[in-house]
Amino acid sequence: MKGRIISINSGQYEVYTENNSTKFYRCAGRLRNYRVDKDSDFQIQKNKYKNKIETSNVKLSPKVGDYCEIEDELITSLYPRKNSLIRPDVANVDQILLVFAAKEPDFSFYLLDLFLVNILKQNIEPIIVISKIDKMTDQELFSLKEELAYYEKLNYKVFYVNSKKDYPDELVNLLSVKTTIVAGQTGAGKSTLINAIIPGFTLKTAEISKALGRGKHTTRIASLYHFKNGFLGDTPGFSKLDLQGISKEELKENFIEFSKYKCKFKDCLHIKNTLGCAVIEEVGINVKQSRYDNYIRMLNTIIKEKK
Repeated sequence: MKGRIISINSGQYEVYTENNSTKFYRCAGRLRNYRVDKDSDFQIQKNKYKNKIETSNVKLSPKVGDYCEIEDELITSLYPRKNSLIRPDVANVDQILLVFAAKEPDFSFYLLDLFLVNILKQNIEPIIVISKIDKMTDQELFSLKEELAYYEKLNYKVFYVNSKKDYPDELVNLLSVKTTIVAGQTGAGKSTLINAIIPGFTLKTAEISKALGRGKHTTRIASLYHFKNGFLGDTPGFSKLDLQGISKEELKENFIEFSKYKCKFKDCLHIKNTLGCAVIEEVGINVKQSRYDNYIRMLNTIIKEKK
């Protein structure tokens, strides 16, 4: 029987099965020894487990979002992942709702750009959701929308939500038949969003720590919930995110506006003082200065980590 892992806790794997039921299973010992190629999540070879994971170099552990095969009350094998995230630790994702609070905690464009880079590397569609807009003054909200208009011009979907009102139908409809993960800052209101979107559903939420100025980690583990013929996932929040093995070239490619300008220099990283660089010539004009600054900050981090 086929199924999908929707939560993992203390060695217990909750699986949504093909007969539309959920049940906890254990993992077969032989599955724990399966390995995958270190440069990609799966090394698929023709063997008796065709289209399943084959032994290679790096140990693989089942994760939330994995499609699996169940035999005799055990998860015996996993199917190939189309993508695999580390933070949040989920596989086979179609899109991510990036939830950022307008206030409490303060909005961070750097963290937003860092999320976008990591998500685009995995060929996952990001959808930006700005929560708690009711905590802003009209002028503050107007200024934030002006800043985020740049992202909308890059064809990122951006939604603004008031925690005291219903969520836009357009946002809810985007979840149909998709695996959607809700991720973002700690305390941004991810669990609150899921509670509002799924009628009658309740996830534990927490107040912002006034002393720390940031949220408490309400969600401890990643979980998927069946919704609108797809899955909606809640993940632990965090205020820090790594570049997760992204190369200088990948970083450049995932600042998607750079590709609009044909740089005459081969392998150019668009660093300041590179005379004639087409991207640098657009900084402050068609390339947002603060976003370019975030790119340089990430680039310097990658260069430093490789030394």
